[in-house]
This record gives sequence, C-alpha cells and structure tokens, in this order.
Amino acid sequence: MFGRLLVAATRVLATGLIVVPGLVPGFLASVSLTSTPATAGGVSRQRQALLVANAVYPDSDAALATPPGDLRLLAEELKRKGFAVETGENLDKAALQAAIDRFVRKVETGAVALVYFAGYGIQAGRRNYLVPVDARIWSEPDVQRDGIALDTVLADLDRRGAGARILILDAARRNPFERRFRSFSAGLAEPKPGPRTLELQSAAPGSVLVETRAATSPFATELVRQIAVPEASAEQALAATAEAVARASRNQQKPALIAGTTEPFGFDPAWVRPAAPMAKLEDRPAPAARPPEVQPKEGAAKEGSSKESPAKDKAAKPTATLQDKDIDAMVAAEEETAREFNAAMAKGTKGALEGFLKRHPSGPLAKTARAELARVEGTARPPREAEKPVAVAPPPPPAPAPAAEPAPSVPSPPVPWRSPPKTYSMAELQRKASLDARITRNPRDATAFYERGQFHAQRDDYPAAIADFDQAIRLEPSSPEALNNRCWVRAINNDLRKALSDCNDALKLKPGFVDALDSRGFVNLKADALQAAIQDYDAALRLAPTHSSSLYGRGIARSRLGQSAQANDDLTRALALNPMIDKDFAQYGLR
Repeated sequence: MFGRLLVAATRVLATGLIVVPGLVPGFLASVSLTSTPATAGGVSRQRQALLVANAVYPDSDAALATPPGDLRLLAEELKRKGFAVETGENLDKAALQAAIDRFVRKVETGAVALVYFAGYGIQAGRRNYLVPVDARIWSEPDVQRDGIALDTVLADLDRRGAGARILILDAARRNPFERRFRSFSAGLAEPKPGPRTLELQSAAPGSVLVETRAATSPFATELVRQIAVPEASAEQALAATAEAVARASRNQQKPALIAGTTEPFGFDPAWVRPAAPMAKLEDRPAPAARPPEVQPKEGAAKEGSSKESPAKDKAAKPTATLQDKDIDAMVAAEEETAREFNAAMAKGTKGALEGFLKRHPSGPLAKTARAELARVEGTARPPREAEKPVAVAPPPPPAPAPAAEPAPSVPSPPVPWRSPPKTYSMAELQRKASLDARITRNPRDATAFYERGQFHAQRDDYPAAIADFDQAIRLEPSSPEALNNRCWVRAINNDLRKALSDCNDALKLKPGFVDALDSRGFVNLKADALQAAIQDYDAALRLAPTHSSSLYGRGIARSRLGQSAQANDDLTRALALNPMIDKDFAQYGLR
C-alpha cells in the first residue's frame, strides 16, 4: 500500500498480456495483429496484447518524450514472441474505451492477456485510473469520471476467462492537472495481488518518475531485454526488470512487481517449465535485520559472548525499520479515530464531543473537536490572524516585462479563513492516512509533505497547508511546485508580499512555469495591480491557451479596467473549459 515491493512466489498461467503506453484522442494510431496459436483441448493458448501510448496531453506543458518509442520497442518484441498486438497512441476516452472493449472481446478462455500503458495515471480512492488525453481533471470525482479504472479492465478480462493477466504500467508521473490542489501527483496506488495476475509498475506506489527527454525509457528498454531471455518465466522477466532498473538508477526509480498467479508461463513460445525451479532471490530466507551498533554499558556482555547486552537488546527494536504491518495498523487506527470524530460531529452534542476528546485528547481532529465544543458551549472564538486585513505598503511600479517583479499596491478585501469540512470522506481518510504513514516512515520525505500540503489546501485548511509546504521547501529548497503552491495559499490568506516572493522564486527556478505565472497574476489581481496581473496572465496563456484560471483572472482584471468586450470573451471561454471556475474565484473573494 505504501510503496513496498511485493514479489510473490506464485506463478503465471500461459494466456493473456495487455500493454498500454500513453493514449491520444480520437483514433488508434496503428493496429498490427499476428497469427494466433492454435487451441488445444478446447482451451485457448492464445496470446493477446494491447499497447497504448499517451504522450500528447493538452494540459501538459510538453509532450511526453518516451511513450511512442517505448510502444514500438515493446510491440516488436511481443510480436516476435507470438503475441497478437494491437496498439493505440494519444487516445481520448471514447477511443481508449473502444480499444479496450475490442481487446477484451478477443480474449478467449485460458488466453494470456497483457496490457501496457505509458502516459499519465492517477490514483483516486485507492484505485488506479488511466488518463485519456481529453480528460478535464480538477478534483478527485473528475478522475473517476474521465479516467479508465484499471480494476474494471482486469475484471472484464477475468469474466472472459483469461488464464493470465499481465498489466505493465509506466504512468506514475507528476501529472499536468495539478492546478490549485484539484488533483494530486501521488503516483499510483498499490493494488492487491489478484488471481492469475502479474502487475509491474515502473515506479513504486506513491512515488513519481523523473522524466527523461530520450526517445525510449530505461524501464521499457530493460523490459524488452528481459522478455527476450528465452529461459526466463514471465515473473522472472518482470522481477529482473524491476531489479535492473532500481540498480541502474541507484534506487532513484524502484519499479514494483505485484504477483498473484499460480502457474508459470514464459514470454518465449518455446519456454518449458523447468523440472527444478530456478532459485530466486525472493525464495531465499531473508537475513535477520542487524540493528545499529550500540555501545554496551560498563560490565555488560561483549559481542560474541553467550549472553546479549540488555542495553543492546532493548535498542534493537526502536531502531528497526517500520514494517508494513505497523503502517497498516497506523492507518486502521487513524481511520477508526476519524470515524469516531465524524460520529461525534454528526451528533453535535456536548456529551458526544467531550467523549471523543476524552478518548483522543491530541491531534488535528481533537483541535477541531475542541473548537466545535466551544461553539456548542457558547464560547466566543477570537478571530484568527488570517481573518485580519493585511496591510501592504505601496510598491514601486512594475517593470513592463512579464517576468519582472510587480509588487502589490493596494490589498484587496481580506478573505475569511474557512474551517475545514466537519467530516472526512472515506477517500480523504485513506488519503490522509497514507500521507501520514509515509511521513512517519521517512520524516525527510519532501514529496509527502508537499502532497499533504495539497490535501490540507483542498480542504481549505490553509494554516496546515502552509506548515506542510514550509517543511517541503525546507527539505527541498529547489522545488518550484512547492514554492508555487505556497504562493497560492499565502495569496488566499492575503499575505501578498510573501506570496509574491514565493512566485518569483518559483519562476527563477523554472522560467516559463505556467502555474507560477498564473499564481503571480492572482497575487497581483488581489492587490489590485491590474496591469501587472494581465501581463502575467498573458504570459501564461501564450504557453497554455486553455488555462481556465488565467483566462478567468484576466477577465476579472479587464472588467475592472473597463474592457468589457475582452473581459466577457475571457470569462466565457474560461467557463466553457471549467464550469466551476467562477465559484472557485468567488470563494477567494474575487468576482
């Protein structure tokens, strides 16, 4: 669930393979079918593969470099291994779903079905979704609406009687839909191993890839090399791919293999199950974990004596790494606490809230419960600092260039800080528990702090979001994404000078960063520096003409300057792209 590498000792049946690199809207780029092996005994030994490569997403700053080349590389090797291969590139949702439906219909009882997907994938509610190129994603429900759920594809193959299902995903990328906390770049969720299924993810669950501008990826290149080994079983080939990529990248990219199959099969048509299975690394007993050296107390037994030092024995447990079962227990405990919190808040009585606080006196939910208890008891809550107007001194006039630093001149009316929703949805519970566990496991995980900051910002818990972004930036000062998101939250809280500094730092690190230009336009719009705001929005829209936030912000700025026709055009176009954009801006105090 939290990024562990699972390589089960089970094996794969000889039947079906699906490959999906990135998809492109509206058409299948190519279809190539090889001959199908004959059936034997009424059970098909057919091998079917679907490969999809999505590289051109309108919301992305640039096309993904590797999916097209990876698709061609893998398609050729699978054809050599006797697979009937169908490929698609840059597919929208209708074309992707049609390709999957056609593929599923071809799979016969006992067949091998392989799916490979390269492009963008997003997890929502612990389910993984393939993202078509025409997806419009601003929130988790949008992922579920516009994406293709992987578990649904696997279930369809199961109903067709596929003997083996192989899923290869190269989709754990920092996604291009990261606009104002409306989605996450959290990598893929870890699936549960299913029967007759092998799943290889190019990055560990919960992590994202570092992009390359090469024509093919190290992951696909190694995968093809291992598939070509004639004596290897499918599971051995995928496991060897994961090990080789992790080793070559010095563990910067750690693919994960999830195995849940029961019979071995090989990619090579002539592969024969060995009489004595080859010894594999995962079959050997794991060596006992050796705790760090602990100096024995005076008089304690030395190493090598028949009796261990009590001090050393006690030190071993705290220094052991956090195990998966410990993380699962943490998640279960946090979810149970949140359920109790939801129940107490639903009742809304003094007794229910006091009961919850007695059982859970600390933590973020306790803080919210105390605030609600104070309200129920009639205790007045003093205004938060974020609710007070922030005075901003008049700045020097902005430079004409879009990249210049336009400082705010007049602060716009303060936006009241809104308390987070009273209850957590199950998806939010799961999301927060996952992020908390990652931070507990590794307190120096800058990405986890960044993603938890996004989580808090989505719930309008801006102080908690800023605290997490602060930590992410402290651990990774060169992250333009974290600086940009802290800029946005600070702007919402009317901390306009600090917000402007964050946006400028983000643009120094990543010139032409569309989201940072949009954020700086937002800061200037709130400060009533309208010409500076328009300059930033113009720069963003030159790079991303369909950026709805920049269109709507520019429309407001033009409206305030009396440019009615241009303003109406911007606002209309923005609403056509994102029908909720006006409500988003209204909640920030901008109309």
